[in-house]
Amino acid sequence: PIDPNLLKRMMMGDFSAVFSSPKETKKSSSPKRKVELDLQFDKLFPHGNSTPANQRLPMQLESLKDFVADCRKQSVTSAYIIVGKGDGILRSKVKQELQRLRIRNSEVVDPPYFGNAIKVYLNERICR
Repeated sequence: PIDPNLLKRMMMGDFSAVFSSPKETKKSSSPKRKVELDLQFDKLFPHGNSTPANQRLPMQLESLKDFVADCRKQSVTSAYIIVGKGDGILRSKVKQELQRLRIRNSEVVDPPYFGNAIKVYLNERICR
């Protein structure tokens, strides 16, 4: 019998199968932090319930542009953009905007996002 809590922790990435010798371990001077933006409207604008539906998407995309600009100012190399499930409209518009900004990106299917986020690589540009 497998403990359900243990299985849940394994799915969320609490345990790693990466083994390295002490000689190969390099410690960086600053710990890596996960940079993410949750583009779900309720998270971005908690008091924006009265905002008309046709104005919400442009506000979310403006937040995305501001986030990318801030990340570039702070020399962030990669970040996560949470788009949620929904109808996929936000996801497609975010991908179009990233394509327009020439930012390489990929869907994140691993925990904890399970396909509801996009990872952006801010130090690399799409070559076309």
